[in-house]
Amino acid sequence: MGQHGEPLSRYDPMRSAIFRGDETMRAITKNLVGLGAALLLTAASAHAAGANLLGARVGAVDVPALAKFYEATFGLKEVNRFQFPNMIEILMNFGDTVDAAKKNTGPQVVIMQRKSNDGQDTMPHLIFHVTDMAKTVAALKAAGGRMDADPKPFEKTTTVIGMATDPAGNKIELIQN
Repeated sequence: MGQHGEPLSRYDPMRSAIFRGDETMRAITKNLVGLGAALLLTAASAHAAGANLLGARVGAVDVPALAKFYEATFGLKEVNRFQFPNMIEILMNFGDTVDAAKKNTGPQVVIMQRKSNDGQDTMPHLIFHVTDMAKTVAALKAAGGRMDADPKPFEKTTTVIGMATDPAGNKIELIQN
């Protein structure tokens, strides 16, 4: 039985008292449920040769405040921070301490600054580390996905980043370094 006595097959966690009323929390919870399912499915299945899940990205106007939310709620720790003139990005991972989180090789949660918290932003997406960008792009296209733009080097580094869309419209970031 669910929290309110309804059969579990009809239980909707989005209707429980915890999630009533606050649209922001409702949107965050929906994204987390979907994100968690994607991470579990990806981790549980065999990965394609040369690719593994690097993380999942979400967005916020106030990145440090959202990082505090994820730390307080899920125990995630900040493992890296990128600060640019008009953008901040915080990478988080699980661990009992910051040092343990930095050593955790599992997928990270990446919080990137965005202009609005209206829920219309397409910031959430999966991030895959790939060993062969060209091969991965060819496989992605052959499977029905599309590249949003040609992969290109990130600033003055050896890292190459490509943005793609899967057949259902979900965003994917490919990183080769």
